[in-house]
This record gives sequence, structure tokens and C-alpha cells, in this order.
Amino acid sequence: MAEFAAAILLFLMIFKTSACEILEVLPNPYGDDGREYVKVECSQNCTLTDHESTFNLSKGVHYIANNKTAFRQYYGFEPDFDGIRLSNSGEEVVLLCDSKAISFDWSEEYRDPGVVYFKTENGWDFRYEDWSSFKPESDFVKGRIIITPAKYVLEGEGIVASYTVTRDSFRGDFEFIVDASPVGGLPSEEIALAKKYRFHFLEGSYRNFHYKFAVVGNRTVITTENWKWDNRGIIVELYSSKFSRFLEKVFRNDLKYETKPGRVSDVEGDYSEGKGKELQFEGYVELHVLPDSNPVFDFIESSEGFLYIAVPYIDFEWFSDESPLLNAIINASEKHEVRVMLNDYDRNREVVEFLNSIPNVSARIVRSPEFDELHGKYLITEGKVLVTSANFNKYGLKLNREIAVVIESQDVSEFMKEVFEGDWERRAEISPIVSLSLLGFTFLIAFYFVRRSI
Repeated sequence: MAEFAAAILLFLMIFKTSACEILEVLPNPYGDDGREYVKVECSQNCTLTDHESTFNLSKGVHYIANNKTAFRQYYGFEPDFDGIRLSNSGEEVVLLCDSKAISFDWSEEYRDPGVVYFKTENGWDFRYEDWSSFKPESDFVKGRIIITPAKYVLEGEGIVASYTVTRDSFRGDFEFIVDASPVGGLPSEEIALAKKYRFHFLEGSYRNFHYKFAVVGNRTVITTENWKWDNRGIIVELYSSKFSRFLEKVFRNDLKYETKPGRVSDVEGDYSEGKGKELQFEGYVELHVLPDSNPVFDFIESSEGFLYIAVPYIDFEWFSDESPLLNAIINASEKHEVRVMLNDYDRNREVVEFLNSIPNVSARIVRSPEFDELHGKYLITEGKVLVTSANFNKYGLKLNREIAVVIESQDVSEFMKEVFEGDWERRAEISPIVSLSLLGFTFLIAFYFVRRSI
């Protein structure tokens, strides 16, 4: 019996790795179109065509480029073939293998110069060709979680990354990277701070540089806040030389996007602080830089016992017909209770009504005299907490530069659960008026469940 099972496993492994696949397509590279290419894997002799040119390929992995010289000069190695011409606006490429046709057409995909399409276990995805590929780091660490509003000052010498910086919450010598063109313009306070500290303004293929972290020696700070502490948010301090080295690499890598600062806003903020709760802890922590690795969907899908989500807002629109965020929430709700807490924005009211129409999901809008707004982004399940800078829309979860930590600790989970449930009770009332948009949402969720049952 054991021999039979081993034989079946070997067959499945061989079958899984023997399929012919289109692996990558770069139709519109930065600069020279000669660098465009298709990457394929053939388990036997196969043929690639774009209905204009045809390439007969042997077993193995092959690169088919537009121009062999341009490809070699940029990538440092020869393509297997050249002469393919790919349309920037989309077309179909077909790989013929063992009487089967495997095709990919990017006409309806997200299109932009520099976008590389690549095949995953779940279908096609995309990235920009200049994006980094930092893998998540993990370590068992000592740390501290602080709930804002709070008084918090970062002291020492180190580096800071943020979307914007509007308060001088620093004492020492710091170097900053910030987004060059945030929504609404650069805060005037930030321009003043740039005269005191070294600032680098970033702009590139990431939609926004929205992460918030700092490194001071072997201490890393991950936060949901833009270094001002009047909103409900989270500060996570972690003591790990491994994490410090990792974020130093991210910081130095992203300096390649430095540019001139954008438009300056003439609006100045009015900020307050509070005392803030905090917890010292020890635990296993994973550190992620998005979009290189994104733990959010997996955290939701793998949640156990319960799932609490606290974010300013949610937008389920994605780059395809399927919403991975909505799918993950629905899948979690089929196992246990899901609660979603959003900030008191008018646009959130229809989302709350929509989420409340999903079985086993409860959603509320939070309003509290303890803080100005819910700005933190965190998720809680049994024994785990995720804290991130990413907003829950297609930009934060795919196109922005963001950061996230997953903390495995029962103490942290219970602490954050207490914070969540305290805010949950300070909810705002939802208007009973049902809008046309809400009816559309309700139809969408009904259609989703009907399709799943087919």
C-alpha cells in the first residue's frame, strides 16, 4: 500500500511539473521595445505563436524576445529566439503542446509601460519590471505595541519611511524617504521638517510610497500612522537586528526612485495626543514589504476561531472580475464569525450594509471621543495579529509600497481583541435609507453565492 501511494505521489509530481505553460509576458517594457519577451516552459516539443510569427521550441524553458541584441544588453543573457512583436494594447499568444492550446491575452488586463504578466497557481498576476522582490523575514523577538492616540517620540539616529510627515516626533539624527506627490499635496509642515532633517522624495511605478517604518539600531518601528498620533492607530516596536538589516536594504533600494518634491499644500493640520495603551510581548513575527509579499489575503483565509478587521475603509474593486479580498472574507465567514469595523466616512455606510448582508459577517462604523478617526489597519484572529500600513483597496493591496507585520502571540491577540471590542461598542448609527447602490451590492452578494453553489 505504501509503495502504491508513493508511486501515485511520484506520478502527480511528474504530472504537475510536466505541463507546458506560458510563464511571463512583457509586452511594453520601459524604453526599448526590443526587450519585450515571452517566457514559456515546454515539457516536450511545442510551438509558440502570436498569429503573426511562429516559433518551434524544444523541451525546456525558453525566452522569445523582440530583438536579441536589446534583450542581451539589458538582461545579460541571450534569448532562445527573437522576432516576436507584441502589442502594447493587448493580443493573444498561444502555446501549442501535445494537441492542446494554452493562451494568454492581455487586452482586458491592467496595462501600463513596464508591466510584466506572470502565471501563478491561481491564474495570471502582474508586477512592474523595476519592482523589487524582497521575501518576508521572520524572527522571534521582544517587542511593544502602543495604541494611539499616544505620546510617542523616536529618539536616536536612523532612517524613517512614511507617506507624509507632519509632526516632529523625532529627537536625533534621521534620514527620511517620503512620497513626492501625496494626495492633496505635500504638507507644508513636511517642507519645514526637510530643512532640519535629510529628506528624499520618491516617485515611481508604485502608485504611492505609503509605508511607515523606522530603524534605530536593532530596533524597528512599524506603524499605521504618518508619525502623528491623534488617530486610532498602532505602533509596533520590534527588537531584531535581522529586521533592521532587512528594512535598511528596502530603504536604500527605494532611493533609486528619488525625485523633486511635488506640489505643496497650504493646509496645516491641528493635532492632539493621548496617553495610549501598550503591551510588552515576545513572539514570532513575520515582516512583509508590499507588494513583494502580501500576507493579508492568506491571513483572512487561514483565520481560526474568529476574525476581526479594523480599517478606515474597504473597496472591493480589483484588477479582475474576482475580488480576492471579498472572496477571503466570505471564505472566513463560512468557518466562524467575522467582524469588520470602519471609520465614520459617508462612503462606508453602504459598505457596512453590504457586509451585513453576508451570513456570519457583522460590520459597524466607529465613532469615539477618544480619537479623531480610525486610521489603523489591523486584523485579529486566535493567537495572531496583522498590522499594516496598507489601505484595503486595490492600490494599497497591490500597487503601493506598504509594510505589514504578522505577530504570533496569544497575549497580543487578546490585547488587540480588547481594543477592537472597546471601539466596536462605540459605533455610529446607520441610516435606514436603502440606496440604489446598496441594492446593487445586495445583488452582487446574492449572485456570488448562487455562482458558488453551481
